[in-house]
This record gives sequence, structure tokens and C-alpha cells, in this order.
Amino acid sequence: MPPTAIKWLVSIVLGLLIGSASFGVTNPLLQVVFGLQQPAGAPYAPLDDTALERMQIASAILYVLIAVAAALLLARIANMRRRIGWGCAALGVMLLLTVPIALLQMDPALHTGGGADARDANTALFFFLMIFGLPYLGGGLLLTIGGAVLIRKGGGKPA
Repeated sequence: MPPTAIKWLVSIVLGLLIGSASFGVTNPLLQVVFGLQQPAGAPYAPLDDTALERMQIASAILYVLIAVAAALLLARIANMRRRIGWGCAALGVMLLLTVPIALLQMDPALHTGGGADARDANTALFFFLMIFGLPYLGGGLLLTIGGAVLIRKGGGKPA
């Protein structure tokens, strides 16, 4: 395969992965912007279908814009190791940002007090962090550190 095709293929794949990981950061923020965040402690209310469709369209457009921007920025890097390093670092940062955004969506009032409901909520939070948080944190740290090593060791000559 010609080097230009490999450069674009790597850039596009990493751009799509970065865009996909950014969905975990942008989607909760779009829920707040479009008024789809359920109030804490309130009974369930059905969501507005029009606002939900607009949010889905906006999130798809945002996903495409982030993926294209990441792919174009990565394609500008001349060295293949540095290109992959920057892609891994950006993907790792996106994964690391997903955990605090998910924690911001939780209702902190459930975790206060000493009753059985508070203990149940704290147990659920613990298992949520163990099941979902650790893989995101571990993968994000691994990708960020690996990307930094690849950027550092990339050298000045194009690969």
C-alpha cells in the first residue's frame, strides 16, 4: 500500500475512534442543552420527541465534525509514530473525560443519609465505578501514556 494511503487510513480510523469516544462526553452535555435531563428526585416524565430528535441530529453532526477534524489534524503529522501517538493520546483523554461526565449526571442526594436507600445507592455507585469506571480509566491511562511515549520516541524523521 502506498504511504499516502496508509497515512490517510490510519488518520481516518483514529479520527473515527476519537469521534466515537467523544460521544460519551458530548451527549450528556447535549442532553442538558436540549432540556432532556430528568430532574433529580422527580417522578419519570416522558421526553419531548421533537427535542430528542433534534438532540440526536446535533450529536450525530458533532460526532462527524469531531471525527473529520481529528482525522485532518492527524493527517498533517509527517511521522507515523507521532501520528499514532497523538491519536492514542487524544483517544485516551476522551476516555478519561467520560468518567467525570458520567459522575456529574448522578444524583448526589441519593448517597447521603444513613438509611437503607443510601446504602443501596452507595453500593450501586461502587459497582458502577468498578464495572464501567475502571475499564475507562485503565484504557484511557494506557492510551494516554502509550501515546505520550510514541510522541516522545517518534523522532524527527518521517516514517
